[in-house]
Amino acid sequence: MLKILLVEDDTRKLKNIVNALQDAEGCDLENIDRAPSASDAKRLLKETEYDLLILDIALPERPDKSPSPKGGIGLLKEILDRDTQYYRPKHIVGLTAFPDILTKFADEFAEDLWMVIQYEASSTQWAEQLRRKVEYIVLAERSRPIPEYGVYLGVVTGLQEPELAALLEHVPWGWSNFSQPADAYTYFKGAFEKDGLRREVIAVAAPRMGMTATAITAMKLISSFHPRYIAMVGITAGIKGACQIGDVVVADPSWDWGSGKFMTSKSRAFFQQAPHQIPLDSFLKGKLGMLGQNGEALDSIRRNWKGTRIDNVLRMHIGPVASGSAVLADLSIVSKIVKQNRKLLAIEMETYGLYAAAHEAPLPQPKAFSMKAVCDFADKKKKDDFQRYAAFTSVQALRVFVEEYL
Repeated sequence: MLKILLVEDDTRKLKNIVNALQDAEGCDLENIDRAPSASDAKRLLKETEYDLLILDIALPERPDKSPSPKGGIGLLKEILDRDTQYYRPKHIVGLTAFPDILTKFADEFAEDLWMVIQYEASSTQWAEQLRRKVEYIVLAERSRPIPEYGVYLGVVTGLQEPELAALLEHVPWGWSNFSQPADAYTYFKGAFEKDGLRREVIAVAAPRMGMTATAITAMKLISSFHPRYIAMVGITAGIKGACQIGDVVVADPSWDWGSGKFMTSKSRAFFQQAPHQIPLDSFLKGKLGMLGQNGEALDSIRRNWKGTRIDNVLRMHIGPVASGSAVLADLSIVSKIVKQNRKLLAIEMETYGLYAAAHEAPLPQPKAFSMKAVCDFADKKKKDDFQRYAAFTSVQALRVFVEEYL
């Protein structure tokens, strides 16, 4: 549905315009915002991106002022200024009931290829013109082709430290930071060469830990940059006996271990589990499996660590990883989560959000994978001693995978 801003101070004229719009296919009255003055319109244009702006040319600057013949033109020039602080509407239609104003300012609308319509309460011609304009915009939006993939890879981390910091420090892809208009996030752009082609990468840290923040961050990255692949790197709690400190765990499948319903039976409360699992793409699973079998490449990652010596043989595992909304340091809770999948490898807080965002993203959808490394075992001995090593093995495994196998 189109998002429309109607800037009009005459209540009777406003009602007639709204009646005309409701007859247009693809126009929903709930998506029409009204502004009686230029100042009200400016406030809305700072907050919302509109598909269509319908602008009364004779408009008051503020609700308590009289209309000015140039009020709408002044607003138009301000929102179209190069350094504007407003969202620019995709389409603009000028509307006036005064023939002399129409004659005087029609050329200024025409300069930017906008149309201006003569409003007459006794005629239906203006309403038909407006309806046809709205329906054309709707048809144009529907016929817009599916965008092509943009960057090669998007990378999301759950934390700035140590996860994003490890990526920027240990993966030499020529990183530079930048921001997007109307987006508070800081993004990082890098690239690597493969098969004679330059592969671009966009990385970003979620503003906080957890599935919700990760899903929002991933969807923003997908919508803005259309990556062919989207990955998550970072640290995770492993299941003791299934993996060791530093091991890289690829999630297949991923699910929210807290999904379900609390119930009571015979005065006893219990939790009925209902996890929705999202599997790893089969193409990626095959490629990641090749890296998992390359013991030499994985051992090289371990040996390149400059911190405290780690003697464990570095391995990569592909298998079940559960996501949850809380940091765990209680083996009794871990044992309950293991019951959801007896082959569980790790428990963390974000991957399901990434997988869900990619799974539900508009076309073209990226293929998603998560490569997190074990830093503890979610027990009473949980410490931060191995977080930097795990972050290092995670981002290095990502580098080797995308440069050599993907």
